[in-house]
Amino acid sequence: MDKQKYFYHSSPNCDLKYIEPRKNTVPIGFNEGEVVFATDSLPFSTMFIVPHDDSWANGGTFNDVPYFVISDKERFLKADKGGCIYLVSSKSFVQYNRRELFSKEKIKVQHKIRFESGLMAMIILGVQVYFTDKVTYGKIRKAKDHGLSILNKMVSENEMLGFPSGKLEMYFASKKLVV
Repeated sequence: MDKQKYFYHSSPNCDLKYIEPRKNTVPIGFNEGEVVFATDSLPFSTMFIVPHDDSWANGGTFNDVPYFVISDKERFLKADKGGCIYLVSSKSFVQYNRRELFSKEKIKVQHKIRFESGLMAMIILGVQVYFTDKVTYGKIRKAKDHGLSILNKMVSENEMLGFPSGKLEMYFASKKLVV
């Protein structure tokens, strides 16, 4: 399969012409030095518009349905100033995990999409957003099923606002795991 032409990089800063490699944006245990992260998924990229760290907000995908869990709604809404999703050439990127790629090069911005709210960008593009408390967030992060069984008992912000709500399911190879 051919690599897609553009990847997506999100930022609360909408004035970028180039995206510089940085160390402070990498996950714990990532040993590649300073990099630029991007994703091949527009919905997935919306999870990075609002500044946060994994201690209180985090996301992923279940069967290609993106989800984002926030343990401090007030903090998230205060940090949500909107931002941009930048389209960048996919040429210098290498795979990090299923949804994220990285480049060690300075990346020229090709196009950008501006959003007034990171939360609404996620919801409009189909990321299932869940506001929860710190205790439940901790349980989700420690769960063997990555929190799937807990999340499926919750009502997403999407559903509460009348937007389509995707079903979170986990698949392994060709067998569906029922949780």
